[in-house]
Amino acid sequence: METSAEPWSVLKLINWTKDYLAKAYLESPRLSAEILLAHALHCRRIDLYTRYDYQPTAQELAEFRQLVQRAGQYEPIAYMVGEKEFYSLRFKVTPDVLVPRPETEMLVAEALSHLRQFQERHTVWDVCTGSGCVAVAIASQSPQASVLATDISPSAVAVAQENAQANRVADRVRCRVADLLSLADEDRDLCPFAAITANPPYIADNQMISETVRREPPIAVHGGPSGLDFLERIIRDAPAFLRPGGALILEFGYTQEDVVSSLILATGQFLQPRVIADHQGIDRNVIAIRR
Repeated sequence: METSAEPWSVLKLINWTKDYLAKAYLESPRLSAEILLAHALHCRRIDLYTRYDYQPTAQELAEFRQLVQRAGQYEPIAYMVGEKEFYSLRFKVTPDVLVPRPETEMLVAEALSHLRQFQERHTVWDVCTGSGCVAVAIASQSPQASVLATDISPSAVAVAQENAQANRVADRVRCRVADLLSLADEDRDLCPFAAITANPPYIADNQMISETVRREPPIAVHGGPSGLDFLERIIRDAPAFLRPGGALILEFGYTQEDVVSSLILATGQFLQPRVIADHQGIDRNVIAIRR
């Protein structure tokens, strides 16, 4: 951060950092600048708007400069501050889990829309749960739902468990270590499921990814030579665990919509899948109803 003849105010710091991060091609540079500054000042981001004229202390400036430097080297913002907002909830985030992204909120929205038809208590299985953001968000919005949240990474499952507890849904979210749709005997009471959700690794091994994504756990990013290894297994195995009328709801990668739809139809177990575009108009999710 360059020296300045004038004191650094909150507003000046936000504007300078926004431009700096934009030059580094970071997403949402203004939001990132505000998150980092709020963290350095130990306040909520919304509080910055009433403190534009505040001049941080030397210690606060030093902490903020260090954070900005790390962001400029493409360290994920969420890892630096230790949390990420998702579906209006706060989630603990560590380098053991994928950083929750706004487009994944569509998984939650589609699941909740589907679950509204069930008046009785119902169950949901969130596969590749990572931080548990999808599972916890569904449980928080659907009091009738019990959710199984599984991941192959024990470290990720531990983070998911913490997030279920922090968001007060631990009584309805079971966090387990499992390889995709491997259902432990102790969880057989939840089957069949009203919905299975998954945001699995779907980036092809040789596909170009951003510098920031490179710093996220490879096990949560890469999906084999075509990016479809995990999607194929989930689609193949899901019908055995879904109740009739249950939904399989998946997030997938850029240009994968046709092959994912074909894989679903090839099972012969689902109605015509519906592909959903994200807020940028990119096909991102699919929902398929079990016959």
